[in-house]
Amino acid sequence: MNTENPVEIEVKIRVERLEPWLEKLRCLAAEAESPRVLERNLVFDTAQQRLKKQSVLLRLRRLETGNVLTMKIPVQKNSRYKMREEIEVEVSDFANMEKILLGIGFRIYFVYEKYREVFKRKGIRVMLDETPIGNFLEIEGEPAGIDAMAAELGFSAKDYIRDSYYQLFLLSGRSGNMEFKA
Repeated sequence: MNTENPVEIEVKIRVERLEPWLEKLRCLAAEAESPRVLERNLVFDTAQQRLKKQSVLLRLRRLETGNVLTMKIPVQKNSRYKMREEIEVEVSDFANMEKILLGIGFRIYFVYEKYREVFKRKGIRVMLDETPIGNFLEIEGEPAGIDAMAAELGFSAKDYIRDSYYQLFLLSGRSGNMEFKA
């Protein structure tokens, strides 16, 4: 949960496997911030998709460690980084929060799942994400720190992806929700 900086700055990088990057992060002495957990995310919008049209995200996330309601608003579009104002609040009761959002007129627009493990080094967070459409590193922090971490991991700005998981899911040619098969 973002409590340090209301503006989230991030990039994704597609990788074949996560294990080599886990080892690399350990070699770089990155600190484990969160163990690998399954996240279930519900994205809400109006029937007219008013939020999507404004590039606003309203998401309810279920974790093994708790639940978070998040709103993200874009702050800069012409950047090699994805930059959004992020407002989050912990939610004690996932099911009732979902009922509240549905009760005031929102609909579940998209459901996506991922396994995520989080590391931190020099103020930069690196997330290792396993999704139904592939594996990604997500690097979050200040632009110079993102670039430095990416370089230490062997990547450059040409590897950066700014798309959301929803956009990546659509680009994968799939439809419906991005969930792991039971």
